[in-house]
Amino acid sequence: ATAGPTFKDKNALLTGVGKGSIGVEILKGLLSGGAHVVITTSRYSRATIEYYQDIYQKYGSRGSALTVVPFNQGSKQDVEALVDYVYATLRLDLDYILPFAAVPENGREIDGLDDKSKLAHHIMLVNLLHLLGAVKSKKASRQFMTRPTQVILPLSPNHGLFGNDGLYSESKISSETLFNRWNSKSWGEYLCLAGAVIGYVFDFVFLTRQLIV
Repeated sequence: ATAGPTFKDKNALLTGVGKGSIGVEILKGLLSGGAHVVITTSRYSRATIEYYQDIYQKYGSRGSALTVVPFNQGSKQDVEALVDYVYATLRLDLDYILPFAAVPENGREIDGLDDKSKLAHHIMLVNLLHLLGAVKSKKASRQFMTRPTQVILPLSPNHGLFGNDGLYSESKISSETLFNRWNSKSWGEYLCLAGAVIGYVFDFVFLTRQLIV
């Protein structure tokens, strides 16, 4: 508790690391523990890079590294290019994936679904599956069967009960089916899942199928 956890020689991919987000706080913890963290941003600019440089200067520890990559999770092509960059260019094998990228849809009723709703659904569900599938393919082609990547899925208690949120609840509740797929599919050798139900203050409930200790 005094020294903190170590992430020495661990590699993490983290999406959705905007200012004031949960992802930023996770990034600080991973860097403090010595991890190499690859983060993505859809707003790649000098100001954005300087923002992340400041975080690294404050929280980076011995052995840690931070790589910032321009990325649009709404694009399947970007998803495949990102995973290829991590495995082929950076030559990393991911220990952790934390896909926190999301698009809020507050105020959208069932008769107001639009292109933004479709984009949000692609980001939070469809291309999340593409991302995990691309990582599984890279690990399988390299026969990385003894080091499954730990995926932390950000879930939500919103199962359509709150209303006025477009396809947000559909995206989140559909993510829970990944746990059933983990039991029935062969990719359990390459990916293991944990789900964090986030939505209540100070209330984090973890649904786990397998954790790497």
